[in-house]
Amino acid sequence: MSFSCVPPTQLWLEVSPEIQDQSWQGSQSCVSLRGRWNAYLNQVCLSTFLPWLQAEYAPEASVRTDVSALLNSWEVVNGTAIHIDTKRLILIPDKTLETREFYVPQEWVDIPNWVGDYYLAVQVNPDGEWMRIWGYTTHEQLKNQGSYDSQERTYCLDANQMVEDLNVLWVVRQLYPDEPTQAALAPLPALSDTQVESLLQRLANPTITNPRLELPFELWGALLQREEWQQRRSPTTLTVNLRQWFQNIVADSWQTIETLFGAQPDFAFSFREVSESVEQIRRVKVINLGTQTVVLMLTLTAEADGRVGIRTQLYPSDRDRHLPANIRLSLISASGQTVQLVEAREADNSIQLKRFKCPLNTKFSLQVELDDLSFTEDFES
Repeated sequence: MSFSCVPPTQLWLEVSPEIQDQSWQGSQSCVSLRGRWNAYLNQVCLSTFLPWLQAEYAPEASVRTDVSALLNSWEVVNGTAIHIDTKRLILIPDKTLETREFYVPQEWVDIPNWVGDYYLAVQVNPDGEWMRIWGYTTHEQLKNQGSYDSQERTYCLDANQMVEDLNVLWVVRQLYPDEPTQAALAPLPALSDTQVESLLQRLANPTITNPRLELPFELWGALLQREEWQQRRSPTTLTVNLRQWFQNIVADSWQTIETLFGAQPDFAFSFREVSESVEQIRRVKVINLGTQTVVLMLTLTAEADGRVGIRTQLYPSDRDRHLPANIRLSLISASGQTVQLVEAREADNSIQLKRFKCPLNTKFSLQVELDDLSFTEDFES
């Protein structure tokens, strides 16, 4: 597409080779392919449009989010917010050449503290050499006139319902600074710290390729509107090295049965298995899933061939109770495949996976799920 093909009312900006290179390099810290592409498009768009905006119309325009938080956001949701005084512009970039419809992720429309005033449709050349703003709309129009796709969780507005000339936005802001731009929204539920941790654990499952579609939107939106989610969504994953357990190098969160249930020796005894002439290590970890607390137990055996034998069991934390019905325990491979899964029935006192053996440096994950809550931990043998 050449400059001459762009309608004169639309804003066209050239993207410098330096911005292209910097944007590509910066995007590589994102984990997923989707996230890297989102980060690249958004960084190209932001690094080109914001300086132009500051020079031409709004010197005070700024992004009130640091680079790390932006990258975490782009990992899951397309779009960037720019602040101009009390107004917010939401840039939604896309590389498609089709501009008959404008698609906006639901997060930018239905999460109260994500909502913008004006939404700018940005087309970025697939090679990153140029970008254009081909139209804009308001939150009120998106919410009230846009069509909602529940499968993709997007709002869509036809191009003929949008304002093509970006200059109109600046004129409207000057003449009608109090123009209503946002539709009323219902608040999202407040999440407890325990719920947040559980949801983050669930989303850490390597089998999940598109986290924004994994949870009901009310939970997903409530999670994203927590200010700390950017820092906590992608923490450095600590992998449990199981061979170190045989050297008595064990994290505090994995306790001995005696430490956890020392005051109830009969309860501790109920976990024990007879072992003769083999070296075994047994550790337990308490897992909170909302109002439910369970105990995950690993029993390791040093095999003669150098492998580690692993038995995984799940118990209620109170011996007088049963496991919650439908609670699930899963073994997940390093590639994200579910290798084993067992689910509790009514009145089950415990569930366990089939015993398996791992050669040196084998990586896997264990996951415990109950309804919308989840816990996942990564291991290496």
